Amino acid sequence: MCTLAFVLSSQSAIATEDWQINPVGSGASTARRVSSVNIGGVGYVQLLPTDTGNPYAFTFIENGAYRILNADGSAPFGANDLTATYSVIGTGSYLDRKALRMSGGQIKLYADTAFDFATSAANYGADNGKLVASFNIFDGYIADDQGMVALKARGITGSVSQGYLYTASGTDMAGLSNVQLELNISNALRMPDALIVSEIICGLADACEGGNVTLSQQAFTVQDSGSVSISAVPEPGAAAMLLAGLGFIAGMAYRRGKSTY
Repeated sequence: MCTLAFVLSSQSAIATEDWQINPVGSGASTARRVSSVNIGGVGYVQLLPTDTGNPYAFTFIENGAYRILNADGSAPFGANDLTATYSVIGTGSYLDRKALRMSGGQIKLYADTAFDFATSAANYGADNGKLVASFNIFDGYIADDQGMVALKARGITGSVSQGYLYTASGTDMAGLSNVQLELNISNALRMPDALIVSEIICGLADACEGGNVTLSQQAFTVQDSGSVSISAVPEPGAAAMLLAGLGFIAGMAYRRGKSTY
C-alpha cells in the first residue's frame, strides 16, 4: 500500500510541478515561482459545416487574445504586460457538447512594456510586445460538466526567449526542447463592442468581409477566463526510465510482501 501511494504521488508531482516566470526577462534570480497563472480575454468563434454528411457535426476556428493576471484576476501579473494571441481549430457536435475536440492552432506569448491590452494598439494590444514563446496546439477537450476546456500545446523549439520562463529548479526553458503549455479555460457569450469588432473579429480573425460583421449562432464572441501553466515535460526516454524504475520498486515490494507468508 505504501509503495502504491509512492507511485501515485510521484506521477502527480510530475504533472503539477511548479515553474517560474519573469515578466521582464531579467533572469531566474527575480523570477516568480508559480503553479499556474490566471488569464482573461476575448475570442471570436466561427462554426462551419463538415463534409461528412452529418448535419450535427461541425468544424470550428477561434481567434482571440489573453492577458496574464495576478492572483485575484484584478490586475496584470507583473512589471511587463504579459499577453497572448491564439488561433485554435477543431471539431464538435451540436448533439454532444463533450464531443468538442481541438486538433491544431497556435498560441504566442508576448511581454510588453506598455500596458495597452484591450486597446487599438496592434491587435487589441496583445501582439505588440516582445515575442517570448510560441506553442503549437495538439489537443483540447471539454474537461468537466461545467464546460471547462483543457488545452495542451507544445513549445516550438527555438522560440522561447531567454530570461522569461524557468523550471522549478531554475533551468531556463529557452534551452529546452520539451516545453509544454496547459490551459484551462471557461467562457461565456458576450456582445462585442466596437473595439472587439475591429481588433479581434476584423483584426486577429480577419473575418470582416467588406468591413461588415454578421453575428449569429455560428459566429459569436466569448469572454474567457481561466489559468495557464508551462512546464518541461519528461523526454520520452526519461519518462520510460522513470516508469521502469517505479515498476521495479513496485515489483520488489510485491515480492517482499509475498516472502513474509
